[in-house]
Amino acid sequence: MSLKRCGVKTKSAPNRENLLHRIKRDRTLLNDYFQDLATRNPQSAHRKEEITKIAASKVAAIQKRDSYDLFFESACISIKTLPPKLAAEAKSRISQIITEFEIRAISEHEAQQGIEKEKQQVVKTVRVSNEPVIDPSSGIVYEFQAYSRKSCL
Repeated sequence: MSLKRCGVKTKSAPNRENLLHRIKRDRTLLNDYFQDLATRNPQSAHRKEEITKIAASKVAAIQKRDSYDLFFESACISIKTLPPKLAAEAKSRISQIITEFEIRAISEHEAQQGIEKEKQQVVKTVRVSNEPVIDPSSGIVYEFQAYSRKSCL
C-alpha cells in the first residue's frame, strides 16, 4: 500500500505505528535516565531547578517587553556603533529631550492639580456664603439660596 508522491514512497501504516512505539519507548528510557541522575546527585537536581527558575524569569522578562523597550534597545545598539564623540552627543541630546518631556509632564500635572484646587475652592465658597459664585474655568455663575424649614412649610 505504498503511494508515490514526487518520487518519494510513503511507508505503510504498520511501519508508522512501529516507529511511534519506538519513540515512546525511547522517551520513557530517557525520562528514567534523567530521574536516576537527579536522585544520584541531589546537587545537580537543585542546580537544575535553579536553571529552570532563571530561564522562566528570563522568558517572563522577554514577554513583558513592549514596543518602547524594543525601540530603545535598538537605539542603544545603533548608538554603540557610533564613534565615542558622536555617541556622547547623541546621549546628550536624548537626555535633553527626555528631560523636556519630564518637565512638561510635571507642569501638566501641576496644572491639573490647580484646576482641582480651584474647584474645591468654589465648593468651599458656595458653602460659606449665599452670594453668586463664578466658576473661573467655565465662567458659569452659581446662585444659591439658604435652605430653611419654614420656606418648605
